[in-house]
Amino acid sequence: MKTEYLKISPLHPQEERIKLAVEVLRNGGLVVLPTETVYGIGFDPDSEIAWRRIERVKSQRGGKPYSLNLAYPEWVKRFNIKSDSLNRLELIRDLIPGPVTFIVVDNEDRKIGFRISEHLVCRSVIQGFSGPICLPSANPSGLSPACSAQEAMDMLWGMVDMVIDSGPAQLCVPSAVVDLTAGSIKLLREGPPFVTAEIIRRIKGC
Repeated sequence: MKTEYLKISPLHPQEERIKLAVEVLRNGGLVVLPTETVYGIGFDPDSEIAWRRIERVKSQRGGKPYSLNLAYPEWVKRFNIKSDSLNRLELIRDLIPGPVTFIVVDNEDRKIGFRISEHLVCRSVIQGFSGPICLPSANPSGLSPACSAQEAMDMLWGMVDMVIDSGPAQLCVPSAVVDLTAGSIKLLREGPPFVTAEIIRRIKGC
């Protein structure tokens, strides 16, 4: 398949180019997007076509759950999160947006992972899409996540519809993962050292 390469300014995203990426997502396509951590493969979580394609790209089967990426903290309200998870989220709310993925539980006891990236291009695309997207790391299973558009193209050219280049990822480390579903805050995966240290400090203070 043909992959389109698109360069977008990380500081002043060109609106017409953001719209092109949004259109690809709405049509069930796969778009490589920049974040402050690593590059990811964005897709519509409600598209069966996109799910089948991401499974082929990531060489994974069985509908592996992926976290949702949001444009604004206010979108968290859409999930009907249980009060216990919300209360724990409030304790570390100032880490949003940032390189942290939060796992919460909703009122139907379903676990939901979400993140809000600090990267303006990523958030602009999600805002234009008008809803959450999935954004697993830009790499086939078994390979290291891409920290630049070039690394993503080397691994995924011809497998995704679009690659957005906004320069190298600032951190080049996957996000930390924090579990807020149990009786306490738990660090499931370390992320960038500065945010990991802050999360551990908050946990010890609880």
